[in-house]
Amino acid sequence: MDLLKDFAQKDMIEQITLLDEIKESKQVQAIPGLWELYAHPLGDQAVDEMVYHALFDLLAGQEKELVAGLGHSSEAVRLLCIRRAADAGSPVLKDALVKLLADTGSGELLSEILRALVNYKDSTLIDTFLPFLKHEDYSVVAWAMRGLAELHDNRVRDAFMEMVANSAEAKGTAAGCDLRTALAVENLARFSDGKTTDFLIAFIHHPNPSFRRVVISALSDMGEAVLPALERCLDSGDRDEKIMAANVIGMTGRKQGADILVAHLEQAADANLKFAIYEALGRISSMRSVIGLTDGLTEDEELVLIAVITALDHQCNPGVVKVLNAAIGRGDAQARRVLGALVTSHARSLFAALYKDGQQREALLAAIQASGDQEATGAFRAELEKIGGAQAEADIARLRLDGGGSKEKRILAADDSKAMLFFYKGVAADLGMELVTVEDGKQAFDYLQIDSEFDLIITDMNMPNMDGIELTREIRRKEGLGKIPILMATTESEKSQSDLARQAGVSDFITKPFSKDAFKEKLARMFG
Repeated sequence: MDLLKDFAQKDMIEQITLLDEIKESKQVQAIPGLWELYAHPLGDQAVDEMVYHALFDLLAGQEKELVAGLGHSSEAVRLLCIRRAADAGSPVLKDALVKLLADTGSGELLSEILRALVNYKDSTLIDTFLPFLKHEDYSVVAWAMRGLAELHDNRVRDAFMEMVANSAEAKGTAAGCDLRTALAVENLARFSDGKTTDFLIAFIHHPNPSFRRVVISALSDMGEAVLPALERCLDSGDRDEKIMAANVIGMTGRKQGADILVAHLEQAADANLKFAIYEALGRISSMRSVIGLTDGLTEDEELVLIAVITALDHQCNPGVVKVLNAAIGRGDAQARRVLGALVTSHARSLFAALYKDGQQREALLAAIQASGDQEATGAFRAELEKIGGAQAEADIARLRLDGGGSKEKRILAADDSKAMLFFYKGVAADLGMELVTVEDGKQAFDYLQIDSEFDLIITDMNMPNMDGIELTREIRRKEGLGKIPILMATTESEKSQSDLARQAGVSDFITKPFSKDAFKEKLARMFG
């Protein structure tokens, strides 16, 4: 019996009722007729959607009908059957999908077939997936990689490594990072063996910042598995590789990482490496992190001490408060440095805990007043409002705000290091300049679309989402932004990349670590 005879002549209510009856009573014999309706829709959205749902339900578990549908003349029908076959797990359907894959030229169908085959997690499909790694359609490449990565086979890992090693990015002949290469790196992160981690870490400070950013993101996603290789990098890498290794260890957030970082602090004579280790410890919640950070309160390099205080603000506990009370209570030059770093860092949690403890209340308030930093003052006043009480109210009155007023210069600073951003804020406060801060290049560029009235842009070279070189290129391409001076902060060894940055449009450089005085001198020269 032809269940769909004269279907087109029925009114909409009759059509929907009939389709619902076919679906609910699972009348599989209606599938061929539904295919024709699906291949040649009637044009009524409600009816056409009902045809789709009826077919989708009826095809569940119908191996014979799905195989037939995969060979249907209509691409729409084939696409629906491919998506349904993905859930079946049948060897017969797998073979039918592989055959269709060989006969298909459509990018969309290829992607959907590969997507369906991913669900099978069948190692016999490796040779089926591999040729598609070179396909021109990135969606096809992405699903081929996904299917291969699901198999966790060494042949797959080695194929991905070969792709990356032979890429223009790895060889240094490409400025950005092609999606194909990025996908290969990301999928390599799904393998946790030593060969993979060592391979990726070889690129941890690659000259191509876009490629390097992809590698660092992949390494951080590997979690605990990557820690031994990162520890070896801290032992034997060059300075920049060690800095990057410390950053990645922090990104993993693993407690074992804190043990590695603290163990390397004694060997870290370079201020930039110390800065990176302390920042990384701030991202790992552990007693070992707290011990390493409280020991760091003896650091006399201003930027390094700001990194220590910023990290401790995230790890604030009674033990930390006790050590800080002792450090500030000595009243010596280091005590003044610690107080200055606490104010510059807007360390609200530490301030609140120390204030409530009471021992260093007067020293804290005096340091805030002496700083003249209106933004920091506002932050600490807000903490006092939360604390409440007569003493807090009196101290709020003591910490006066001058109402701001217009600033002579406006600066936009982009850096993924909160400690660096707080350092810039401290300098801007000293100079009476307005500072806007963002945490990566993308945020900076997005902000400039809304507000571009800046006298200077300061950017770090290495940042997530968009690095400083990419940010500079985007700014120089944008009409109306091209003339804003750009100051890039780099490490000494990153001078090898200064030509690339200057070609992108960077106006000048400042080499980390630098003091407030050195930074002020640089600003004075740039503002002429």
